[in-house]
Amino acid sequence: MEAESKIDIKTFLDGRPLCSFQIRVVLLGLLVLILDGMDTTAMGFVAPALVADWKIARVALSPVFMSGLFGLAVGALAAGPIGDRLGRKAVIVSSVFLFGLFSLASSFANDIWTLALLRFLTGLGLGASMPNTATLVSEYAPARHRNFMITLVYAGFAIGGAMGGLASNILIALSGWRAVLFAGGVLPIALGIVMILALPESIRFLATRSDKRLAVQRIMQKLAPGVLLAGTVIRTTDDMAGSGRGKVAIIVGRGYLIGTVSLWVGVFATLFTLYLINSWLPLMIKDAGMSLADASLIATLGQTGGALGSLAVGWCMDRYSPHKVLCATHVAAGLCALCIAVTERTFIATSLLVCAMGYCMNSLNVGYVALAARFYPTFVRATGTSWEQGIGRFGAISGAATGGLLLATGWSFNAVFGALCVPMAIGVIAISIKSLFAADGAPTDLPASSIEDVATFARE
Repeated sequence: MEAESKIDIKTFLDGRPLCSFQIRVVLLGLLVLILDGMDTTAMGFVAPALVADWKIARVALSPVFMSGLFGLAVGALAAGPIGDRLGRKAVIVSSVFLFGLFSLASSFANDIWTLALLRFLTGLGLGASMPNTATLVSEYAPARHRNFMITLVYAGFAIGGAMGGLASNILIALSGWRAVLFAGGVLPIALGIVMILALPESIRFLATRSDKRLAVQRIMQKLAPGVLLAGTVIRTTDDMAGSGRGKVAIIVGRGYLIGTVSLWVGVFATLFTLYLINSWLPLMIKDAGMSLADASLIATLGQTGGALGSLAVGWCMDRYSPHKVLCATHVAAGLCALCIAVTERTFIATSLLVCAMGYCMNSLNVGYVALAARFYPTFVRATGTSWEQGIGRFGAISGAATGGLLLATGWSFNAVFGALCVPMAIGVIAISIKSLFAADGAPTDLPASSIEDVATFARE
């Protein structure tokens, strides 16, 4: 009689080299984030042409920009619990179709309020796709590469933003601003069709469902053909469905509360700073005496630094304490802001400092996603990651609004950047608290009924 074989999925993934199946998941996730980045930044690129076409003031576009950001926040908050209930693939594919269809519809808008409504609906899909994609990638990644794989996928957002800028210039010149939104709708719809066929569901999510054993076995055969023997028992150390409470109640309950609040505060401070800079930097540089061409180039260099930072932070987090890496990056970002505030505004000096600031800020943004995916177990990972990003989007909205308010009340370029040291200091405090009191989530190999009683935190 053949002996029964047991395989733990987490141990199995951690102990094997990456295979083509896992690389496929990463590449599809990267494509989602590239299109996400292109669509999220699209309005910024089409705004000048739209203003000229509709003969409106720039301030009239404020509802369009703000509605898109609100859509991102709501989409992220809503999609996490759905992803933990229905699966990651269902939410990712649906959200890609959603932002594709409404971006396509946006290209036919003829007034501000119709466009604002459509950009809100587009934002729902954009906000839902990002954290669920990061969750899916994390659940196929071995522990030694997990942070790098997540941040590699999230680098796609910055890459998409840069590609969107180049494509927008060409499309606007050829066919006008509507062509940018039209292309931003067609490409996600095409990718959604591909993902229906090629994107797998998370094997760790499936393993928590007793009715999905056959699906788990099929994926295991693709990950490692021939590894399953007759009678093999597949399990995961995450195989519990929670305590019967809602997913959000779990991530703010005992065992997770300190870590969750720390993540929320840190990512709020990060996206507050990032979106204040992204929204107002070109205008501030121009008002400080440089040309519009120089302002655009400096802003582009900031995005370039952001793409490099998105890749570098994952590599560092896989080799050193993730908390120490993010804490050091907060400090570096604060120093960059201070240097920008006190350094003479020459083109070269400002370019280098803005590039360094972009490197730090985008590193922090994707680093928080990777840290959340590490902190929460499978049964609430999508909820934890999505709510972290949703709370961060409210920081983005606050940052964009605060930047406009500060400039309207006469704050100088130097004063604005000097003030950005404050949210970076708050980020240092938040990540330090998480490191000290909630380095890891509550143990996930206990019965569901025990989760509420867990109050032991690992120091890292």
